[in-house]
Amino acid sequence: MNGSAEPLRDVIARHGLSASKALGQNFILDRQLLSRIAAVPGRLEGERVYEVGPGPGGLTRALLEVGASVVAVERDR
Repeated sequence: MNGSAEPLRDVIARHGLSASKALGQNFILDRQLLSRIAAVPGRLEGERVYEVGPGPGGLTRALLEVGASVVAVERDR
């Protein structure tokens, strides 16, 4: 994945997304932090990762960038 991906703030606005603080939801927009989170489990290249509640896709992008195959499931809508 390259730097030409649509900015997450634009994705959020276009789809009218909002995080429910009551459900503990947060949208992380900091790319460096997302990269650090994606690195926590170690090498993911070629691994399948299941992401529950991907929201606007920030972590999904970070996981794809390290070579993971991502299955993302959103239940809110």
